[in-house]
Order: sequence, then structure tokens, then C-alpha cells
Amino acid sequence: MNFSDISQYNPKLYLDGICRGKIPLSDLNPLSPGNPSSPPIIEGILGGPHPPENYSFDYKIVASIPLGPGGAYPKPWLSASQKLQNVSYGSQIGPYARLVKYVDNNPLIPNTCTSGQKSGKCGSSGGGGIWGRLGIGLGDNVLTFYPQDWYNQSEGTYNAAYWSNQFGLTGNAAWQTKKDWWASTSKATIIAQSSFTPYQNVEVEVAYASPQFDDPEYFRGLDLGVYNDYSLDLLVVMVGIAALTRWL
Repeated sequence: MNFSDISQYNPKLYLDGICRGKIPLSDLNPLSPGNPSSPPIIEGILGGPHPPENYSFDYKIVASIPLGPGGAYPKPWLSASQKLQNVSYGSQIGPYARLVKYVDNNPLIPNTCTSGQKSGKCGSSGGGGIWGRLGIGLGDNVLTFYPQDWYNQSEGTYNAAYWSNQFGLTGNAAWQTKKDWWASTSKATIIAQSSFTPYQNVEVEVAYASPQFDDPEYFRGLDLGVYNDYSLDLLVVMVGIAALTRWL
């Protein structure tokens, strides 16, 4: 089925259709994330797997957002193929991100959704949204969001748990799945240009830091063992959760 008319005349509905799975992500020609990890002997020959990289950057200054496969931005663990795929894109892409929604900045794009239609799917919790990467638009040097479904890709047999076991990594040192890694990062919402709808701005949630257990911003939780039953102050817990999830 051809969705070009929907994309051209009602891009908000088009985006919503992708977020709901009614329109395949492949319609956006997403960047490839590379293949899952190969068996150990092959993976080793190819130079993988690659451990997570814990960096942080100032997302408020566009010029300071690092790009390229070696950029100083947080990265989940990567197979050799995924690392090589990142290298193939050069400095075009960088931080891992999620498209939240369109921004009403283009008067040529009408809002034709009728009242009563569900909206906000891309910004919903639980993995909603279009996953991808922040980068620079080819030819215009503008901060751009590129779709790339790195989040939902299966890790296969040789996954995070497998390699953690192979390397004897336990506790906080164990490698996380891509989804757990994303959940553990510090994220902020910024404005970028969509790579698939020219000159259309979008809100993008980007992972800008990956706090470690010893970092001051890492919320360790409360020692419930020191409290009698039902004596824990719920407000204290909620404030802690709010700080962790960046509500405050």
C-alpha cells in the first residue's frame, strides 16, 4: 500500500499510524541498526562485542552534541555488526533518541485530525514512539532525527545476559538490554528536524547521560529494612522517584 498521500497531506496522521503499527516503519526508509551478535568465535574475529560507553554531553548547545561512531555520547553494548554499521554512517548520526511528536511549526501542514481521535501515541510510555538517532541533515547542517529501530531489535541468542556471563560481569557491571539501557539513561526533550518530512520540526527525546552507581545523580533507593511495617513516608518515596525520572 502507498502511504505517500497521507504523508504529504496529513503527516501527523501518518506519524501516528507508524507509532501504532498501522503503517510499517520501513515506509520511512530507516537506517539499519546492524545485525545482532554472531557466535563468539565469529564475533571475536570481527572485533566485538563492544561494551556500553558511559558519556554525557550538553544537549542544550546544538554545536556541542557529539556525532560519529566514536562520539562522546552514551551507547548501549553493540555487536560487531552494529558497531560497523555505525561506522558506515560516519558523522551523520550520533546520540540514541526517540521521536515524541510533531511540532506545529509549519503552516503548510494542516491539523486535519478530528476531535475524538486518540493522539499522543508517540509520546506514550512503555516504548511508544519512533526510535532513532540524532544527527546532522545532509547538506543543511541542521540537527536532524533519523529513524533507526535499534530499540526493538531482538538481541538473539548471544545477548546481553550471554556476554555478561561470558565475561563474568555481575550486579551493576552486567550489560543491559537495549531497552533496560534506555530506561537507565538521563534523557531530555529537544527540537530537531525530521529526516523524512522536509523542514518539519519534531520533539525528540535524547539520551544525554548514563549515570553510574557511584554518581551523585544515581538514586539508590531507600533502605526499607530500617522501617517498621507501614511506617515509610510515601511522600519521601515519591520525591525520590520524581528526582529519578526527572519530574522535578
